[in-house]
Amino acid sequence: MAFTNSQYDELMQTYYQNQINNQALANSRKEEVYAAIPRIMEIDQLIAMSSIDAARTKLKQKKDNTASIKEQNKQLALEKTSLLKAHGYPEDYLKPIYTCPLCKDTAKTADGYCTCFKQAAISFLYKQSTLEHILETENFEHFDLSFYPDLTDSKHPGEPTPYENMQKILTDSREFIKTFEQNIDNFLFYGDTGLGKTFLSHCIAKELLDSGHTVLYQSSVHLFEDVCAEVIMKKGQLPNSQETYRYLYDCDLLIIDDLGTEYTNSFVSSELYDILNTRLRTQKSTLISTNLNLQELNERYSSRTATRIFAEYKVCNFYGSNIRLAKRSQAIQQK
Repeated sequence: MAFTNSQYDELMQTYYQNQINNQALANSRKEEVYAAIPRIMEIDQLIAMSSIDAARTKLKQKKDNTASIKEQNKQLALEKTSLLKAHGYPEDYLKPIYTCPLCKDTAKTADGYCTCFKQAAISFLYKQSTLEHILETENFEHFDLSFYPDLTDSKHPGEPTPYENMQKILTDSREFIKTFEQNIDNFLFYGDTGLGKTFLSHCIAKELLDSGHTVLYQSSVHLFEDVCAEVIMKKGQLPNSQETYRYLYDCDLLIIDDLGTEYTNSFVSSELYDILNTRLRTQKSTLISTNLNLQELNERYSSRTATRIFAEYKVCNFYGSNIRLAKRSQAIQQK
């Protein structure tokens, strides 16, 4: 999991807060019990003093009395447990309190990061990706190939049917996910609106997020008109704008959705090239979806940008019937 320093600090802040809250609760319980059962405070003091005495004895190289002290403390601990039960308290009422007993709220165990940290990191990554809620429904489990006709498409004679074409794209997408750690691949999804480009992008994002990779989804309009313009033109005055901008370059997978819907000018062309070229150079994967065809991409953006995309990206052409309209029609009929 490749986090920036500020992202890691934000994630760890939960652990620091848990430690503070749990210690405060433990102190409150101790004060409560000491007030109700003064003998338990005496027992804790005796146990603490015995540890100090044992250390002093060892330093003075006197006779080792560790065994007798251990036996004494064992008897005191048993008395303490008995007193707690007699007054209606659980036996573990005064033991340290942890939100996660495995790592004791440190995020780490002897084997590395704790399972609680890995789960928290995945939840955090979902929020960072901007896809937290939409992926609940837009994922491979809900990807329906039946919306793609298994008949020759009139606009693509001599080519695979929309069904066969999408089968191939799905296979490539799953292979991309499977080999994500080993191979640095990039995708260009292009075709008319309503053919599943964004949906499949979300499917890929979910699988990678669930395996602990950093994914950032940005619509093209938001990317250039808000994030890039805010940082470059306005010097990043909005909170976290600089961090988001850096994340464009650092995340494991950047998804740029609906490229071509933004107002395109020299600034946008320059920023797009810089983002794509830098990510290629640093071996970070990028997925672009667009309603533009290849010729329109070439005409709209600089030739160096188009050349980089056509040479370095796996180009997938989406075609067939408008799924968005088909789903809407299906929903109306079911009412």
